[in-house]
Amino acid sequence: MVDKKEEGFRLELERAQNEIKSLKANYEFQISSLKEEVSFLKEKLDAQQDMLNMAVDYANKLGKSLKNLKKRVDSSNFQSIH
Repeated sequence: MVDKKEEGFRLELERAQNEIKSLKANYEFQISSLKEEVSFLKEKLDAQQDMLNMAVDYANKLGKSLKNLKKRVDSSNFQSIH
């Protein structure tokens, strides 16, 4: 009688250990997938930030050019490009 109970507990323990292994493998796979996704999104955000910085720099340069052009026009020192 004790042997059957012992065998039952042993089987239950084995099933529980197998389930733990399965859950752990699934968890590790999901974590790996999430890390890849986060890495991809970080790269994408970095690229967008670089583009925005370039756009701001370009807008600043255009603003300076327009101010210089306005000064030249206002001082009647403007020469036609033609």
